[in-house]
Amino acid sequence: MKIEKILKSIWDEFIYGGHLQSLGAASIVFVSGILLKIQITWDILFITYLMVCPIYLYNRFKEINIDYFTNPERTRHLRSYVRFMPTIFYLIVFFLIISLIYFSNLWVLIFGLFLVTLGLLYTAFIKKSTKRIIFFKNIYVSISFVLLPFFLAAYYSYSVITVSILSLSLFIFIKAFLMQIFLDIKDIESDKKERLQTFPIAVGIKKTLIFLSVFNVIATITLPIFFSFYLNIFPKLILMLIFTLPFDFYCYKLAKKQKYLGYILQSGEFILWPLLILLGEIIL
Repeated sequence: MKIEKILKSIWDEFIYGGHLQSLGAASIVFVSGILLKIQITWDILFITYLMVCPIYLYNRFKEINIDYFTNPERTRHLRSYVRFMPTIFYLIVFFLIISLIYFSNLWVLIFGLFLVTLGLLYTAFIKKSTKRIIFFKNIYVSISFVLLPFFLAAYYSYSVITVSILSLSLFIFIKAFLMQIFLDIKDIESDKKERLQTFPIAVGIKKTLIFLSVFNVIATITLPIFFSFYLNIFPKLILMLIFTLPFDFYCYKLAKKQKYLGYILQSGEFILWPLLILLGEIIL
């Protein structure tokens, strides 16, 4: 029983502590390296994880009481070590700075800390802007994901912004944007209490899922085909990302049944990307 309790605690921390999303960000960098034909090393994946982790930790810490209305299980887990969160936050940032200094240069250090600051500002200031501007927080969070290929290029001293980087960033933005809208469904009650104008609040859950289904199909199928066959800027491996659609629709189906698992799975979609790309290297 004690071992089961420990394992459950580890699992809850992975799911609710922001590690799922941090690995998702590292996964975007990994896939970007393959598609952009940049030879990456383990250190950038580790650094990307360290950049994103404190952002989610800070968000969880600041919104722990608000989250209770829609994420009670997550709140219960986080409250078990909430008093240590500030210390953990500063330790992660410390190791991030040390890692950036050791593995990169001054400009990459500045870029990395800029991305962290961008993420922290979301919780501190940006989210409140959604009271006035619908989609604002979705766009803001999505832009943070979009900057990851640029961070990858800067890390390995690729000073030229290519069509490939811009095109990949567009695809990442759309997928991240749709993901954020979907995740807003689970936060309807808490967002209403904060008077935020999110898409699910404005049009309802049913219409939101229809919107997501239609635009997800259009973007996920047409963009990889267009990039690969028409522009010829990516290897055929990018076509494997089309197979994220069954995963997305499964998450939507769970949401219709009011199962929280759908939101957990969707928040970790980017982890699926490397698996599909690596599978593509075997079969294509």
